[in-house]
Amino acid sequence: MMATLTSLTTQPVENDELLLITQPALRAQLLHARQVNAMNAGWVIDRGENVYLSLRTITDEKQRREIAWAVLRLQMGAKLNPEEMPDPLRTALLTGNSEPSPLFAALIFGGVSGVIGGVMVMALVGLLVTVLNVPSESLLGLAATAVSFVLSGAAIGCVSTAYFWRRLTRKTAVRPIRPTIAKKTR
Repeated sequence: MMATLTSLTTQPVENDELLLITQPALRAQLLHARQVNAMNAGWVIDRGENVYLSLRTITDEKQRREIAWAVLRLQMGAKLNPEEMPDPLRTALLTGNSEPSPLFAALIFGGVSGVIGGVMVMALVGLLVTVLNVPSESLLGLAATAVSFVLSGAAIGCVSTAYFWRRLTRKTAVRPIRPTIAKKTR
């Protein structure tokens, strides 16, 4: 992939310095950030097939060079931590990030699992009540199927939320390196 940068020499602020964004993922992030935040709309420019990053509003020449260098690295495929990016670029790219947190995703998966599990247990209890010809009313006047749905759905939902949360956080966490012990050779 080829990155195009304008000259990084000192230029007047009135001169609009544009960086052509050619990397598809970075283009998509910046275009999304432009739609989400009005501040980003001023410096992410969409001109037909091309997307540019305008450095006109940045008066500090050092910050311009840092942004140009970070954009070049991102277009070459580098993975930058948010701390490594200059502030305006970091704000734009983090604004465009729409991935839910692991806890939120686990709550969604756990809720869906709880409802599906509760329906399955409710159907099983309904089948047992019908086959065994047992009265379906409990002591409180509630149907056994409703009680089984609520209790099993809550239990399955809590357990699956914990399971999915552990799986999703384990995927994003950095695992510690275990030291290897060299075997003695004779």
